[in-house]
Amino acid sequence: MAELTFNFNIGILLKAKYPAEKRAARAVKMIRDLVRRHAKLNDYEIRVRPELNELLWSRGASNPPGKVRVRVVIDEEEKIATIWPA
Repeated sequence: MAELTFNFNIGILLKAKYPAEKRAARAVKMIRDLVRRHAKLNDYEIRVRPELNELLWSRGASNPPGKVRVRVVIDEEEKIATIWPA
């Protein structure tokens, strides 16, 4: 099984652009889109692990963390990329 691993430090700037009640949900979408773009995974399924989701929602919907370090594990055979907190 061929697996690749990438580490990303992602800055999340949402305070001015999005309403308070949608910031954590938007952060999840932003991380997924950034990983898809930077790791060139256009035809891959992107999965966010529950641990990362809990980290982003840990301070509520209106106050996600400003920076997140993530680890992306790519399974090339099944075309699945999984995003973990690092």
